[in-house]
Amino acid sequence: MFSTITKFFLKDIVLAVKDMGSMSYLNQLYSRYLPWTGASISPTALRYILNDIMINDRDTIVECGAGISSIYIGALLNQIGNDKKKLYTIDHDENWLSILQRELDQNSLSEYVTLIHAPLKHCKECAASNLKWYDTTVIQEQIFDVNIDLLFVDGPVANKKELELARYPALPVLKDKLSDEFLVLLHDAHRKGETRIASKWSDELGIKFRKSILNGDIYIGLKGSSYNVL
Repeated sequence: MFSTITKFFLKDIVLAVKDMGSMSYLNQLYSRYLPWTGASISPTALRYILNDIMINDRDTIVECGAGISSIYIGALLNQIGNDKKKLYTIDHDENWLSILQRELDQNSLSEYVTLIHAPLKHCKECAASNLKWYDTTVIQEQIFDVNIDLLFVDGPVANKKELELARYPALPVLKDKLSDEFLVLLHDAHRKGETRIASKWSDELGIKFRKSILNGDIYIGLKGSSYNVL
């Protein structure tokens, strides 16, 4: 028991140190204040995403769940300066999206980021009848012709037991849009729900996922060659 508890706290300490280091890199990319909350992506996970986009030359990124990551990814794409690179961010909260859109507009990042308002609705891919996911009709209309190089799943909200499989539909809905080589990241890997989702995705879609708490509390699913980015 002592060993288990010790390992748990050591992981927290190591990740906290990595987060501090990650923030120093992130501040070089975007120095304006953004509202970090308990639900925000960790700095280390965000750095993992940004590193992968740059090192592995991802062109089309789709993000389920808008947040500070949307701003940082937009800032990186702006820095790279390739107008073929694009982030599509899906979220159900129209007010939150309006706040992010204002930040994007004020910093000339809108060219690289498309915010998609998709209300939560029950879908045939939902894992249970009580669950809702983003309106798939809206998503198909907005990204019908894209090939996704990187899919980051950090929404919708899934922090209650009855919602723990709420993020499951992301890959079944979007799997046919994945490029020949791709990266899929699922945030909040420490939770039972995300562990079940990663296992279901592996069994049903044949994509192997590995848990990486020290790279920012994420599950990582990869197809194709890739450099180690963190």
